[in-house]
Amino acid sequence: MGILTRLFGSKPPPEKPTYEIVERQMSVDTRKYKVRVRKAGREYYAEELFQAARNPEDLTFSRFFVLEENPVLPQFSPSLQEAVDWFTGRKHPKDGYLTIWWGDKVTYKCSICGAERVVPLRITKVERLTVVSAIPEHREIVGWRVIEVESELTGTGFPTKKLDMFKTLPVLKWHHCPNQYLCRNCAQNLAGVGREREVADYFVFEAN
Repeated sequence: MGILTRLFGSKPPPEKPTYEIVERQMSVDTRKYKVRVRKAGREYYAEELFQAARNPEDLTFSRFFVLEENPVLPQFSPSLQEAVDWFTGRKHPKDGYLTIWWGDKVTYKCSICGAERVVPLRITKVERLTVVSAIPEHREIVGWRVIEVESELTGTGFPTKKLDMFKTLPVLKWHHCPNQYLCRNCAQNLAGVGREREVADYFVFEAN
């Protein structure tokens, strides 16, 4: 065994996830028409899916989302791995609906000159939501999504999205830093002409 190990080496154990899992439950018996489920190219309320289900396979889905969220967070995937893959852009649902993803890096772009800096984006929290009904009998679906991320420059934040010229774009909102950016050079130029107050509304970064 020692010779084989020296010849072929031993594979290191896979890295364990570093993110926290936050668990939550929502009953559609008390909060009706709040969850939309996408399945086989069609869309249903969770209640409709539960009422039509006759066996466990009938409860499978490609994604679901909670209506009237503020702010709007990512939609839910059927498994933890699918949620992470979708968020980072490795894989995403191919169910006839448009999708967006956030990636595994964040790009800071100067609002004046367009200079950029790219840094890694780390997932810090994943939500596990169980949508459940007890009427007429117990039914449930479980979904997963990324709800918090971290950058070495701006700390933690959350993924959301915005509509820009009829196109939906992925967005990151930081908890403790402004969500608009200036490179150091442009920030100094603004301060040099007496516009320091404007600079305070931006996160200032060192361009690559």
